[in-house]
Amino acid sequence: MIQLVEHGWGGDDASFRQFFTSQFVPDGTPEQHRWFNELERMSASPANAARLLRTMYEVDVTADLPAVACPTLVLHASGDLRVPFGEGRLLAGAIAQARFVPLDSRNHLMLEHEPAWQRWTEEVAQFMGIRREAVVDPARLAVLTPRERELIELIAQGRDNAQIGAVLGLSDKTVRNHITSIFAKLEVENRPQAIVLARSAGLGGAGLA
Repeated sequence: MIQLVEHGWGGDDASFRQFFTSQFVPDGTPEQHRWFNELERMSASPANAARLLRTMYEVDVTADLPAVACPTLVLHASGDLRVPFGEGRLLAGAIAQARFVPLDSRNHLMLEHEPAWQRWTEEVAQFMGIRREAVVDPARLAVLTPRERELIELIAQGRDNAQIGAVLGLSDKTVRNHITSIFAKLEVENRPQAIVLARSAGLGGAGLA
């Protein structure tokens, strides 16, 4: 897999990256596959992607897991093609305060059109103490400027600050300033709360969950 990354990750032929996309979201739509293929290319150079894989293969934190003392939530797709299901069970079993939740899916990344997405969002919201509303009035977002509306849409799609900056042509500092303003106006404390609110208002439907 590392050689595959080194030889084909950064090229125009997406078939090299499709190998990994098919592991992360095997049940994704063709549009989602194209989007994830491009995200892979944009997010890391071939050298850095290969270096990341090598490092991940060498890391083993098993011996340190009993020292984790905070509440922990481990969610793992039962048919995960990227990371074996048994690894999630092993992780949760070695942490004293861990809750293990199996998800009925083959996708390593949950997609909003599959039943497991609802379970995933409910478990994460409960773990983080987020009060979920069935529907949020879109008018609540009227306090945002047009630029802030663009940002909250991308946040709801799961984009990180670097991706938002690339899409909108903004510096990292400008993105952070906009996000601070958005959180204050919507009266949310963090990104997960903002995502829950935005998606409940109907935003973020175009991207990967």
